[in-house]
Amino acid sequence: MSLWGFRFLLWYICVMFVQPQNRFTFLWPLRIANLAFVIATCLHVLSCLEGRRTLIRLGPGTVTALALLFFAMLSQQFGVYQISPAWNNYLDLIVKNALLLIMVEAMATSVERVWAVQMTMFFSTLWWVKGGLRLSALGATYSGDRLMGAAVSMIENPNGFAYMMCVFLPLYLYAFQQATKKWVKWSFLACALAAVWIVFETGSRTGLVTLIAIGIFLLPHYGKNHFKALLLIFAALYILFPLTGAKNRERFRTIPASIAAFFDPAEKEQTKARNQDEKSADERQAKNRDTWALIKTYPAFGVGINPDASQYEGRFPMASGQVHCEILMAGRQMGFIGMGMYLGFVSIIFFGGTWIRRHAAHWPAVRDLGWTFQMQAVAIAVGGAFSPLPWH
Repeated sequence: MSLWGFRFLLWYICVMFVQPQNRFTFLWPLRIANLAFVIATCLHVLSCLEGRRTLIRLGPGTVTALALLFFAMLSQQFGVYQISPAWNNYLDLIVKNALLLIMVEAMATSVERVWAVQMTMFFSTLWWVKGGLRLSALGATYSGDRLMGAAVSMIENPNGFAYMMCVFLPLYLYAFQQATKKWVKWSFLACALAAVWIVFETGSRTGLVTLIAIGIFLLPHYGKNHFKALLLIFAALYILFPLTGAKNRERFRTIPASIAAFFDPAEKEQTKARNQDEKSADERQAKNRDTWALIKTYPAFGVGINPDASQYEGRFPMASGQVHCEILMAGRQMGFIGMGMYLGFVSIIFFGGTWIRRHAAHWPAVRDLGWTFQMQAVAIAVGGAFSPLPWH
C-alpha cells in the first residue's frame, strides 16, 4: 500500500505540472488531481496503521508547512482587511501546496523515492519545453516578440514561463550529469539548452537575470567536473542569443536601468516620455515601495490572505493587485511572519542541499542532487524577487 500510495502522489504531482484538463476539457469534471491525492493519502494512512508508523515525519519541510498553514488560517481570520473568512483561491493554493510538501516528506523515505519525486517533476516539465518550442515555431507571441507559455497556470505568461524554466533548468543539468548512455546524456543537455532558448524567447528580464545568477553558481562546479559540456553550453548560448527577436534583445539591454529603478525606494519626477518597459519598471518599484510601507503598518498578520484592497488603496495606492516580489506578497498577506515563512522555505532548499553535499560526499549521484537543490534555491531567490506568487 505504501508503494501504491507513493505512486498516486507522483501522479498528483504530474497532473499539477502538466494540467492536462486545460487541453482535454472532458477531464475537468473528473477532478483527477484531487482524486489522486485523496487515494495517495488514504493508502498512506492505511500503510502507516498496518506498519504502526507515524503518519507524518516532522522534518524541516513539514514543520515549516504546518507553521504556514497555522499562520495562514490566523491571517484569514484576523487580517485587518480580509474580505471574508470563507475559502478563496489564495488559501486554496497555500493549503494544497503545504499538504503536498507534508505528504512528500512523509512518503519519500528513501533516496530512490526522493529521486523519483525529482524525476517526476523533470519529465512533467518536458511538456512545458515541448510546448514552448512548438509555440516558438508557430510565432505565438505576446506584446511583440515575447513568447507565450503553454496552457498551464504557472507558465501561461512570458515572465512565469521564464521563471519556471530557470527553476527546473538545474534538474535538466542533473539528469545530464547522471545519464550513462551518451545519447540519453546529450538529449538531456538538449533539453537544458531548449529551456534557455525559451527564456530568451520570452523576452523576460527576470528570466535572464536568473539565468545569469545560476550561471555564476554553476561555473565552479561545471568548470571542474564537466569542462567540455561547459564549453558546449557557452558555444550554444553564443549562437542562440542572437537568434532571438530584436525586441527581446532590446528589452534585455534595459536590465541594468530596470534593476536600479526596481530597488530604488525614492519617487522620481519623470520629465520625458517612457516606453512600456520603463513604465513597467516604474510600476513595480512603486508597488514595492507601497507594499513595504503597508507591511510595516500591519506587521503582525498583514492585511489578510485575500484582502479588500479598497480599504487601503487610499494610503497605499500601488499595494493592491499582484505585487511582483514574492517576499513582499507574502508580507502583505501575513506580515513579517509570512516573510519569515517564505525565507524559511528557500533556506530549507539551499541549506538542505548543503547538508546533502556534505553527508553524501562518497555518493556522487546523491551529492550532485544536493548541488541541484542549491541551484534551484538560487533560482527561486532571484526569480522570486520579480514574481507575484510566493506559495507556488
